Amino acid sequence: MQKEEALDHRSNRNGVFGEPSNATMAAFCYGMLFVAFMLVTGGTVTVNGLGLPAIGLFIVVSFVQYMVKGTPRWLVLGSFTLAVVMAFAMTLLLG
Repeated sequence: MQKEEALDHRSNRNGVFGEPSNATMAAFCYGMLFVAFMLVTGGTVTVNGLGLPAIGLFIVVSFVQYMVKGTPRWLVLGSFTLAVVMAFAMTLLLG
């Protein structure tokens, strides 16, 4: 019984595919904010507005994290800030 609980606790902590990277979380934050902003403004959510910038954000943050070779605090805060600014800018452009 204890081994089963320990395995269950460990799998819930890391998720199915392991711990998500900063790039994944930035793209996910962008997607949530963009959809919320577009719903508030009454705009339409398209693949071009949601998917392409999220993929671009993922690539940029992954590249910076690869170049830095670690996860400093400024990278975490910067990727979230970039996601928020990009979601707001795309809402203004498409809304």
